[in-house]
Amino acid sequence: MGALGLLLLVGVTLTLWWGGTRYATWTPARPADSRHAEADLSSDPVGPVADVARRATRGVAIALVGGFWAGALITGPAVRLIMRLLAATAGDDAQGRLTEADEVVGRIELGGTIGLYVFGGLLPGVLSGVIYLLLRRWLPTGRLGGVTLGALHLVFAATRIDPLRPDNRDFELVGPGWLSVATFGLTCLLHGMAVVAIANRYSHHLPPVTAGRADRLRAFVPLVPPVLLLVPGFPILLVLVAGIAITVALSRVDGVVRAVRSRGTLLAGRLAIGVVALAFLPSTLVDLHDVIVRDEATSARATFPDGHLPSPLWGTRNCAFMVSVPEGTTVRAACRSG
Repeated sequence: MGALGLLLLVGVTLTLWWGGTRYATWTPARPADSRHAEADLSSDPVGPVADVARRATRGVAIALVGGFWAGALITGPAVRLIMRLLAATAGDDAQGRLTEADEVVGRIELGGTIGLYVFGGLLPGVLSGVIYLLLRRWLPTGRLGGVTLGALHLVFAATRIDPLRPDNRDFELVGPGWLSVATFGLTCLLHGMAVVAIANRYSHHLPPVTAGRADRLRAFVPLVPPVLLLVPGFPILLVLVAGIAITVALSRVDGVVRAVRSRGTLLAGRLAIGVVALAFLPSTLVDLHDVIVRDEATSARATFPDGHLPSPLWGTRNCAFMVSVPEGTTVRAACRSG
């Protein structure tokens, strides 16, 4: 746990330090002495096929580095530490019970920690890096871009995939619910900020500024771990290669290039992201509320020695009722979604 805490501290420090860095675009140099350089530039503004492929490959490399190291330094450690915190704050009855992932509440195991670090941190981080690559043009620059990416993760994915999925039965074991929402919600924001900060910082080092050894190390060493991570999952690499090929093919269509670079596309993209996020927001808030009140919903299926539920249960999609029962009676309720 101490090592994970140190990693998280390093990740937060780098995220805040590099958060204001802007993404550095790159255009392959053209021979200055070429008699046809000016003509080629005007007739083919995106450059030769080889240049387009190099730019697209560079973009994928930046996405992998930003996502992987955000997962390694922020998301992976944070998720593991949060799960430990929630287990520690759970009641004695929760200790020793199995979670959704068949892990024992209150027991720290190396295998469970590694699995949570990889599948809850590294792999989602790489996916977030690719998403940043696709959405970068429509996000704000600097620190606000990272906060926006994290907020989009919270709205679109956190309650539908993980870590705040309301039908996750772990929230019936560990808690309290408000602590789950507060810690995982903050992690979502930090995750987005880290992806943007690290990716933008790395964009200034790829390709190497000079042919010197130090510049080459800064350019290629950060890329080694994410590539090694994806080697067993070669289908993902095939998807990335296919994406590069599609980018190169579309760059040959003048109409597509003009449309992508137009201000209208920029505004339309930002408007579309905002509209879709607002459409998803109400259901996200309901899901977060469900997680917060999960303890009350769970207690409705238990025995109440005093004969009364402790408080009304309202606003949750799991249960919504208030009853009074004789002492020692077990309450069973049929709950519905909607």
